[in-house]
Amino acid sequence: MKAPVILGCLILLSVRLCYAAEAGVVTVLDGSVRLLRGAIWYKLVEGARVQNGDVIEAAERAQVQIEVSTGDVLNAAGPASLLLTSLPREGKQPAELYMPQGWLKLAVKPPGAPLRVRTPLGVLDGGNAVAVVRTAPNALDIFVESGNARISGGGEAGSVEARGGDFVSRTSDRPFAVAGVAPQTFVTTLPRYFMSSLPSRAEYFRTTRVDITVDRPISYAEAEPWLAGPYRSVFIKRLQPRLADPAFRAAVTASAQSYPEWSAALGAGVAPSEQEKNLQQTKAKEAEKGTVQAKAKEPEKAAEEAKPKEPEKPAPWWWPFGKK
Repeated sequence: MKAPVILGCLILLSVRLCYAAEAGVVTVLDGSVRLLRGAIWYKLVEGARVQNGDVIEAAERAQVQIEVSTGDVLNAAGPASLLLTSLPREGKQPAELYMPQGWLKLAVKPPGAPLRVRTPLGVLDGGNAVAVVRTAPNALDIFVESGNARISGGGEAGSVEARGGDFVSRTSDRPFAVAGVAPQTFVTTLPRYFMSSLPSRAEYFRTTRVDITVDRPISYAEAEPWLAGPYRSVFIKRLQPRLADPAFRAAVTASAQSYPEWSAALGAGVAPSEQEKNLQQTKAKEAEKGTVQAKAKEPEKAAEEAKPKEPEKPAPWWWPFGKK
């Protein structure tokens, strides 16, 4: 009797360890949200696991919530973009993400490590904070709902120690300003569900495995903002295999002076990445499957056409309106 019990305990422990190793899980999704992994876009769904390096984009009026394995909760409202730069599997190091645009509400759960949100105009370090962030290339607004957070901008922007109730803002040509209340312009544009506490739904997906569906490779127009951003070196290396695509390569060649790192690759040619090879193989198999199915139906169609047709019945002699 002891052996089956021990075996069951070991299986349960291995399952728990496997799920504990996940960096984060999507627990709320409403509207059109997609995920970029490598150089391929995927359709995102609730229950999907996220990895470091993933880019998440939410369309206008869409929302997506990610619960990190450390217990922190992130909810983004579109139009928004997120780069998950570092989501640790344990609470020893701060989770970090980069957000160039959009709305974000975060709830950091102590005593874990702080959550760090980088934006074009500043960095928020929340050790035990519940805060709302609105960011754009030329403006940054942060409302600390509760707890404490440190907001820094570097250079003349300086840094701010914010407490619950503080509203911190800045523009590209001005340093941080702190107010004791959020302005009406901020409140009226705030997503309505940000006024409530973020729900925790990670338990519902602890034992659920969800596969994400491949959509298509990233285009040059979609890649260009990331290639020109602060994580340029990461995306230069990551997206180089896309030069094997003629359309992507032509767009890069037209602006070759902007990409000196790819000068050698443009001259030598680039092989497609494993992701793109798998995508091409999947599409080829689907096309082949459709062709095989069509050919399989050809004998049935030919047999159906070869069947003798029943002769038309002549109209009865008493039909008064000519031929039927």
